[in-house]
Amino acid sequence: MKKILSLLLAVLVVSSCELTKMPEGSINSENALTTLDDAKKFRMDMYLQLRDYLCSGYPVYVQEIMSDSFHASVMFGNRNGEYYKWEVSSTFGYVEGIWSAAYYNVTLANFLIQGIEKMMADGAIGSSDTEMANVIIGEAAFLKAYSMFTLAQLYCKNYNASTADSDLGVMLLEGPVSNPGEITSYVGRSSLKATYDYIESNLAIAETKLASVAGEVASEYITGDAVTAMKARVALTKGDWQAAARYASSLVDNNKYPLIDNLAEFDNLWTNDSGKECIVQYWAGFNEGSLPDTNNYDYIEYSTSGTYSPNYIPEQWIIDAYDDDDIRFQSWFKELEVVYGAIKGEVYVFFKYPGNPALNNSGAAVSNYVNKIKGFRIAEQYLIAAEAYAMAGGQETQANKYLNALRSARIPGYVTQDYSGDELIAQVKAERAKELYGEGFRFTDLKRWNEGFARSEAQDSQIINNAGSSNTEFLQKSASDPRWLWPIPQSEIDANPQMKGQQNAGY
Repeated sequence: MKKILSLLLAVLVVSSCELTKMPEGSINSENALTTLDDAKKFRMDMYLQLRDYLCSGYPVYVQEIMSDSFHASVMFGNRNGEYYKWEVSSTFGYVEGIWSAAYYNVTLANFLIQGIEKMMADGAIGSSDTEMANVIIGEAAFLKAYSMFTLAQLYCKNYNASTADSDLGVMLLEGPVSNPGEITSYVGRSSLKATYDYIESNLAIAETKLASVAGEVASEYITGDAVTAMKARVALTKGDWQAAARYASSLVDNNKYPLIDNLAEFDNLWTNDSGKECIVQYWAGFNEGSLPDTNNYDYIEYSTSGTYSPNYIPEQWIIDAYDDDDIRFQSWFKELEVVYGAIKGEVYVFFKYPGNPALNNSGAAVSNYVNKIKGFRIAEQYLIAAEAYAMAGGQETQANKYLNALRSARIPGYVTQDYSGDELIAQVKAERAKELYGEGFRFTDLKRWNEGFARSEAQDSQIINNAGSSNTEFLQKSASDPRWLWPIPQSEIDANPQMKGQQNAGY
């Protein structure tokens, strides 16, 4: 940890206090945070770190290609093949990258919180600025919670109240971070219970500090509603059904974020980033040179020669899961000829991330596939409410209510159904697979459901890499496979003596 934190603190950055400017340059830790204006500059770095390193790019698409979502094409060139084949190592870049990004975020958040609290105690922040100072503290606490939750989902076991005190969590950082040269202590992995206590305690701080920040559609900032959405997501992961249902239904029932029920507006959401349905949609600006990574991992791959050669193609089961008139199917999938040299085929290609023209060169012949990042959508909250009520027992009417509401918005003429028991839970899971497809939820959903997975038939086996193999097209993983837990980065194991013996099994 010492190595990682020293590196992170050395590159804490600060520049303009506007979200539309990328921070530049390094800081002097002794005088970098002496005014509220300084804190506002660091605030922008927090949002960019969250957007760019935990909510977009490989943290999203790697979890899709590790599950039963996609097949690799015959000419995918082994791009992220190790993840696709479940051959992940503790030295891999994404394993290191997500871990490092999370601890950078926590370090930055602690630096901000401690600095602002000191300024407030010293009288450096006047009463007129107290509200803004508290908002930044709340956002920093949210960043800590989000970062540690991301690590807990990937690097830790599922939460089980009966074993959480003995199961390993992640390192928890609260100490002073004023000077990288003064970091002398190491921290090992906490218990999983302590990790989730840390997540929930920081969300409680965020909830209090952001109480005055009302939710609004497509907010570029974390609001009170975003905190509630995150609390629902955490509670669902823990299996705290009543809490998850309560948080999620409170957001759905106030109707502040109505579901889209027509194709034109749905296309506008996913192509032009209209922001409808979004509790949070993070800012991006092409002219300002501030763009997130794309969540489209070569799902389209259109060339100027007029051909499509995607590296990853939706599995047949997901195509079959949608009704033909489902606006999600009509918006996200296009039946096209794909070309790989002399090999050609007709398949459905995934277009959820086609690229916003406003975030690309106006004269570009090919999309950069960059869209604004939708941090929280109300559709997820419908699904959380439906699943939590279904799992809680005795509340099937409520579960059906939210499931039917989502389907009614997505499928014209949908006739509501009343499911019960295992069938209700299966229907909720199926709807979650359809609604959140390609958004980075599938791997952790399968993990927390303790179901494992089995990839199945390709849309066209002739265009699939190593067709028919149990290592690719028909890969199967049981729920007990140790590699549902990502490895702790080897660099962390090597640098931190407290991590001795704390690597996850199987690595």
